[in-house]
Order: sequence, then structure tokens, then C-alpha cells
Amino acid sequence: MAAVVILGTAGIVYSRDQRQPDNTRPFAAAPGRPADHWHAAIGYYICGTFVPNLPEGEDPLGIHGHGDNVVHIHPFVNSSAGKRATLEVYFDTVGADISDDRIELPGQDTKRTGDRCEDGPGRIQTKVWDKRNPDDPGRIIEGDPSAIRPQDNQLITIAFVPEGADIPKPPSTPTLDNLSDVTPPPTASTSSTAPATTTAPDPTASTTSSVPDPNTSPPASTSSTTRVP
Repeated sequence: MAAVVILGTAGIVYSRDQRQPDNTRPFAAAPGRPADHWHAAIGYYICGTFVPNLPEGEDPLGIHGHGDNVVHIHPFVNSSAGKRATLEVYFDTVGADISDDRIELPGQDTKRTGDRCEDGPGRIQTKVWDKRNPDDPGRIIEGDPSAIRPQDNQLITIAFVPEGADIPKPPSTPTLDNLSDVTPPPTASTSSTAPATTTAPDPTASTTSSVPDPNTSPPASTSSTTRVP
């Protein structure tokens, strides 16, 4: 009986954790606050060649692509926001299956650690550029690419290449300057029972409004190699 109670309590705590926000960006929409709306360019560099853009796919959670190899991040729910806003959610949407030793992409041959490229045995390596300028040399992130949490305006190349091979920036980088879905999404709705007040409009008055920018990037890492937790 005690074991049943413990397991039941653990299940309730886990379920509640899945629903509640963790106060880490990107945010899902909340009353009075729009969801964050971020974008990161991504590419898949297999044995020296970038593969074509992955398909759009169905997206129930708010992390998806438009067939443009850009990760569009505007979480619909808390289960895909904050620390849960990982590339794994995006991979599920576009039909990719990627881990630290295997990469399977739609329409491409599956590659596993040790499979040969022309210049030698390959392995999964992820390179990230936090700043979109020529002075950023990029950094290698070790571990499972699906655990990476993409940031706004990041460039990400997931490569299957021999150790030490050059890894270029994703070809979709210029797309970040030509996005058509950058209008902030609406905030979560709230209800009120307070009576409405009507005021006659003043034809000489003008109004302005400002919306906080939800896409402020976090500070970039200065290390050359990091590991996904």
C-alpha cells in the first residue's frame, strides 16, 4: 500500500511539473504576456554535403519548421517551453531521428558512428554560432543534439563528418533576415466580470502602444566546446 501511495504521489508531481512553467525562456503565452517567438537556422551536413531542407510536418507544440530549415520556436504550451524547448521537439515535427551516435533524416541514408565518409569514419558533431557575425568562430557541443535548447538567432549545424573536419554554417542563415511569421502571437486570454465603461472618443487625441520584445537573446557562451547536460 505504501508503495502505491508513493508511486501515485510521484505521478502527480511529475504531471504537475509537465504543466507548470519553469521561468526559463522561451515562454509560452500567459495572461498579459505573449509567447516568445524565436528563430534559429539549422542545417544537416553529411559527409561534406548539406542535405535538402526538411519538410514542414505537423506541430501540436509550437516548435516547428516551414520547410525552410529554420527552427520556429513559439511554444503553445508549457510542456514545450523553457527547459523543455529542445531540438527533440523540433526533430519529432520534421521527421528526424538524431542522437549522439545516429542520424536519420527523411529521404537520406541513416548514418551511425563509424560509418565511412570519403575522408574517413564519421561521427555526430554539432557546431553552434551564437552571434551572427564573421568574428564568431562557433563552438562544438558534445553529446546528444536532441537535448540542445536552440536560442534566438542561433546558427546550428548538425554534422556527420570525420573528427577534425571543417563544419560550415547552415545555408539557411540568410533566411533569418526574411521571415514572414515574426508578428508576436496574442497573449493568453483572461476573463473579467467588471462592468464595461464607455467614453466618447476624442478626435484630436492620438495613442501609441509598445509591446516588449520577446526575442532578446541570452548571452552567448565564450567556451569553444560544451557538453549537453
